[in-house]
Amino acid sequence: MSNEYCENKLIQGSAAKLLQDTLGWEVVYAYNNEVLGENGNFGRKSYKEVLLPKYFAQALKKLNTWITDKQIAEAKTILESHLSTASLLEINEEKYKLIKDGVQVTAINERGEADKKTAVLIDFDNAERNSFLAVQELKISGTIHNRRTDIVGFVNGIPLLFIELKKHTVDIYNAYADNYRDYQNTIPQLFYYNAFLILSNGLAAKVGTLGSKYEFFHEWKRLAEEEKGVVALETMLLGICKKENFLDLLENFILYDHANGKTAKILARNHQYLGVNKAVEKYERKEFQNGKLGVFWHTQGSGKSYSMIFFAQKIKRKLTGSPTFVVLTDRDELNKQISGTFESCGVLGNSKASAFIASSGKDLIDKLHGNPSFIFTLIHKFNQKDLEPIIPDHDIIIISDEAHRSQYGDLADNMCNLLPTASRIGFTGTPIFGSNDLTARTFGEYISVYDFKRAVEDGATVPLYYENRGDKIQNLQNPEITQEILDAIENADLDDDQKEKLEQEFAKEIHLLTAEPRLKSIAHDFVKHYSDLWESGKAMFVCLNKVTCVRMYNYVQEYWDFEMKLLEQKIATAPQQEALELERKLRWMQETEMAVVVSDEQNEEEKFRKWGCDIVPHREKMVKRELDKEFKEADNPFRIVFVCAMWLTGFDVKTLSCLYLDKPMKAHTLMQTIARANRVAEGKSNGLIIDYVGIIKALRKALAEYTNTSGNPGTDPTIDKDELIKRVQKVIVEIKGFLLQQGFDVQTLICAEGAYKLVKLEEAKDVLNVSVEIRKAYQTQVLELKRLLRYMDREDMNPEIKADKEALIAILEMLQEQRRHVDTTDVMVAINKIISEHIALELEADKREGKKFDLSQIDFDVLRAEFARVKHKNTLIRDLENLIEVQLAKMVFTNPNRIDYYKRYNEIIDEYNAEQDRAAIEKVFMELLDLSKSMNEEMQRYVREQFENDRQLAIYDLLFSEKLSSADIKAIKEMAKEMYNTIKEMIDGFDHWKDKEETKAQVETKIIDIFYEKAPDSIYPCHEYYEEKIFEYFYNMYDDVA
Repeated sequence: MSNEYCENKLIQGSAAKLLQDTLGWEVVYAYNNEVLGENGNFGRKSYKEVLLPKYFAQALKKLNTWITDKQIAEAKTILESHLSTASLLEINEEKYKLIKDGVQVTAINERGEADKKTAVLIDFDNAERNSFLAVQELKISGTIHNRRTDIVGFVNGIPLLFIELKKHTVDIYNAYADNYRDYQNTIPQLFYYNAFLILSNGLAAKVGTLGSKYEFFHEWKRLAEEEKGVVALETMLLGICKKENFLDLLENFILYDHANGKTAKILARNHQYLGVNKAVEKYERKEFQNGKLGVFWHTQGSGKSYSMIFFAQKIKRKLTGSPTFVVLTDRDELNKQISGTFESCGVLGNSKASAFIASSGKDLIDKLHGNPSFIFTLIHKFNQKDLEPIIPDHDIIIISDEAHRSQYGDLADNMCNLLPTASRIGFTGTPIFGSNDLTARTFGEYISVYDFKRAVEDGATVPLYYENRGDKIQNLQNPEITQEILDAIENADLDDDQKEKLEQEFAKEIHLLTAEPRLKSIAHDFVKHYSDLWESGKAMFVCLNKVTCVRMYNYVQEYWDFEMKLLEQKIATAPQQEALELERKLRWMQETEMAVVVSDEQNEEEKFRKWGCDIVPHREKMVKRELDKEFKEADNPFRIVFVCAMWLTGFDVKTLSCLYLDKPMKAHTLMQTIARANRVAEGKSNGLIIDYVGIIKALRKALAEYTNTSGNPGTDPTIDKDELIKRVQKVIVEIKGFLLQQGFDVQTLICAEGAYKLVKLEEAKDVLNVSVEIRKAYQTQVLELKRLLRYMDREDMNPEIKADKEALIAILEMLQEQRRHVDTTDVMVAINKIISEHIALELEADKREGKKFDLSQIDFDVLRAEFARVKHKNTLIRDLENLIEVQLAKMVFTNPNRIDYYKRYNEIIDEYNAEQDRAAIEKVFMELLDLSKSMNEEMQRYVREQFENDRQLAIYDLLFSEKLSSADIKAIKEMAKEMYNTIKEMIDGFDHWKDKEETKAQVETKIIDIFYEKAPDSIYPCHEYYEEKIFEYFYNMYDDVA
């Protein structure tokens, strides 16, 4: 191949040219050109040196006009020295502090005494006062080995940037595994000062930090948040190595997290860097009103806690003043987690987080009267009304975590009244949308948006696959979950009395969900499913309530023991190799521990006893052990947890890969819950959602709401299970084709019998051992196949796939037999390939194009007559069903109070699905026709009620009650007419009224005014409730009304 396409010229040369021509770095090619010595190119006396003495001395003289040569030498000695027992990461952290804050050298003070003075190593405020040098092919010597690096970037002679490049045809993982890891061992001194590690083949590029596993290297796809994003080395260099960006990232976007006794070096991801800087700039320019700094919406799992730290850290370091940051949460566990993260990242200095946590309302007030750097508090601590406002001489910045939960009601009002001059920024992964869109109204407009879909595309979170297993449970009819019960169970903040009332109101549905046969059936399925995925990671099972958690735990224990007994029986009769694998699985099942984690409540022992359950052993385990820490430990055998509310928000377990849902949820609660499974972890490429309760409608709605419509509206990143099966089949075809190219037909192995199979295996081994490349190519393909197959259920694997799989894996094992001494750790990585099955809630469409009817013009008598002579009755029914669905959707959207029609329709279709005989079909069709008639009549109801249109009727229905007098009804009808006409005219005069706080406020005010003037006394005491409902109606009807 021509030299034009070699790595050095095509990749390295292009990168160097961009650094020099576009970004203004000095670029030097060192190989065979460097001269050692004080007067050499860099001033290095030996190849072991990684600080460049000449550039270092020049920079210190420029940045510290008072410094002497002796002091420069002292600074260099301090920067180069380290404890011999320190780890590479410990040295790196020590040097980072010196680079960021400067080096103290000996100086003579005004009294003639020896003192210390700080020598600045980098001017972070003026990039052009620093020296930016990129050296190609720099030779560096270690204790034994010599290495030549592709590109090392120096700022003022300090090696802060390491770039390892590969040919465009080579995967960049090789840069990590073959070069970077080797350099860490052979020339570790190069990484003492390193800030950024870039790996690339020109097309793909990833950036990471010292100590990071490859899974935590990430892409840098955008220079601005609104860009779609391009994965390329050019984009990464422009985003990171632009001088101002480079220094900004170095100074403000690197953390060392010491959580759990381990150190992790954290570099802001692309979306965090862009988002935080937008927030900081808005705060600096005071581009907000009434304390509303804005909403920072970055989806769950994308590093929101670190973004808070970057935000606070940059403001404190770069802007004038001494602000107090009030970090606000609504749950004690979340408060402890957030404050603990601030502490472990060193943001609180040497103090413990407990010193900054408000222990009571009084303690909070005392802290606010001071000027601490941080205060961590629950919103509930703002429980005193009518306090004297606190107006300090410094800024107060309120950071509200999970802002959609903590910023509404009396407590939030108390906070705003107490701190009238404070700025408020809402951090959330799941803002409330639709009818409850209050987050932006409370904090202002969105500052930064990084939604669920983009996070998956960027690798900030892993993809989530969905599988519905409720349908696979025989003899079990999943209850139809209406929107009403979804809304009710969604209410997590109800007190016990309200919960009891809710239980009575929906007794039938709740008891159906918790019926013993249903729970046992699900428990049995869970054991079979999760034990089949035994290498995949940890599991969380979400139950309807606390009692159900314990009941499910008991049933699972029973079936878990039964499954182990079956395994023991299989082992006794299995061939040797299969028996060894089954024994490994049995040991895993024997070691696996399960626990229930639910909140405490009064009289719980008696309550559980009535249900035939004992909460005491579970409560003892929760109290005596640190279950949260144990569950986060990847190697801890505590692998299964049963929860109903705790741990669903503010609890990150990176190794959690399987989330089992048997609790109705929707919107933000659902998104927060499924986000438990989307955290990135070593060896984890996906998360798995298993649905037992039929949550797919709510899931898809939530995914639509939490996927920003500026991209591709309606696209959701869950992946179809059929897609997985197709991919498996495709990979098998590719592997078989590859073997055929080498001269081996897999089918001959599959068809061979007895000892002849061994002959064919030997033959396959021989053709693959022709070269290392061929053998590795085969191994890579089959490993991909194994990863995919690990997450297929047995019933999904047809005989053909099974035969191909066994043959291809047998060949792989023949190859591995010769190489047992090789470290197989990498090939044992558990990758989650998740099964997703789209639940079609509508009946399947017929193969032929169905007839289409305009429901409002159907002649029902003629239709009945046609039905009597039509042969393909099923098709006709489906035609009508589709028509009714469209009409129903329009009706319910116009008037939410018609939801009963949906319920009736679903009941009819359920009956149709259950019974397919001729008599049942006719009965169903007749009921559909009756339903159609009643729908037609409903559509004309606004005329009978003397309204001008259906929209006025909808507002009237929102206000109507059976208790109203005739006079009240008349008044409400008049108000509904005026309300609709006035607000519609008002909205028509606005441009994008929902996008602006001022126009939304004007609409709200007008609604309040009309209600005040026109509402009868019988409903006015509840005016706030009705005003909110009416505003929500217009908000949701925007596209049709405005």
